[in-house]
Amino acid sequence: MIDEGEMDWRAYYLRDVYPRLNLPLAQYPLLSLDARAGDRPLGDFALVMLVGLTGTGKSTTLGLLRGTVDGLAGGVMPSRRELADWIAIPMAQALQGDPLAPVSDRVRRFAYTRTFAEHVPGGMAAAFSWLRLADDFAGHVLTEGLRGRDEIGFALNRFPRWQIIELTLNPVTRLRRLSARADDFDQTRGADDLSFLPRGWRRAAAALFKTGEISSKALAIVRAEAANYGFEPFPGGLAYPNYHQVEVEGRSPDEVAAALAGIIDEASCQG
Repeated sequence: MIDEGEMDWRAYYLRDVYPRLNLPLAQYPLLSLDARAGDRPLGDFALVMLVGLTGTGKSTTLGLLRGTVDGLAGGVMPSRRELADWIAIPMAQALQGDPLAPVSDRVRRFAYTRTFAEHVPGGMAAAFSWLRLADDFAGHVLTEGLRGRDEIGFALNRFPRWQIIELTLNPVTRLRRLSARADDFDQTRGADDLSFLPRGWRRAAAALFKTGEISSKALAIVRAEAANYGFEPFPGGLAYPNYHQVEVEGRSPDEVAAALAGIIDEASCQG
């Protein structure tokens, strides 16, 4: 029986879950999960964490940023997807007594990450903080990985060196984008329920669903994501100097990337 009030979840993962996995850590040679000489916790480093819900354009923006901002290192860190496969999903499976096995269906992935967050305060923000980075690494680490107020708030309150940049976009535009993209990651059974959407967006979404511009698969994915993380951006962000919000609606990918580059450059100048 696990006494969650006294539980060191990182120690539990390293003892009971990590040895049962065959993780591809070799592709990230600067990283480790179990402490080794010359490493420090990720919370000690300058990290640029791009956050946002599905369809806000994180992957596109990351691709445009890499190689364009001085001192910004991409490819050092795993993505949220990878870290969920490494930590959150197998740990949730272990806690539930399920076999440790890859999960491709996105709705099931959301369910497992929710289970992980119900046990581990901070959810995926905590999972990222369990990583360790080579002590002599210089520059800013670039990655994406957080969702929702709990994860973002956990990171802001514990890791002041992390710059959290949240992309925001209305749910109908996100649904249209998700419906149009051909990403192998977007696997799940479809649904036709629009009741989970904020009331002001349901009529527009229903019209687009009827014409086929919004797919049933996109609805199922966004509904499952909303159950975990809601629709609203992080509240009270102005209280944190390391939180930034960028509205995506009406901006081209290059314009969004330029806005982020400006934020990163300013943060670098301030320390």
